[in-house]
Amino acid sequence: MTWSRVEELGLGLLGLTPDSLYLLTFKEFGNAVKGKREVIEMAERSSWERVRWQTANLLNVHTKKGTSIKPKDLCVFPWEENEQSKQLNTGFALLRNLANKK
Repeated sequence: MTWSRVEELGLGLLGLTPDSLYLLTFKEFGNAVKGKREVIEMAERSSWERVRWQTANLLNVHTKKGTSIKPKDLCVFPWEENEQSKQLNTGFALLRNLANKK
């Protein structure tokens, strides 16, 4: 990473003053950038999930009585696919263990 990129991230993304930027070690700086990006990513995820929830609610007004559209019926986000595969893996592992114990 070039020094100009470090300054760009530190002064721009993190909003640090030049004095506080130059006092950070590389490890501290890397942790600060990683933390800031995680905060931004979580805000983005929250926004997308809110839009999906609102869309499901709007569509449910037009569905037949007794049926409903769940937000995950509309789309599953990449970060949720990992959660589903973990749950499936643990479920299959439990079934295998039960079948092997007889």
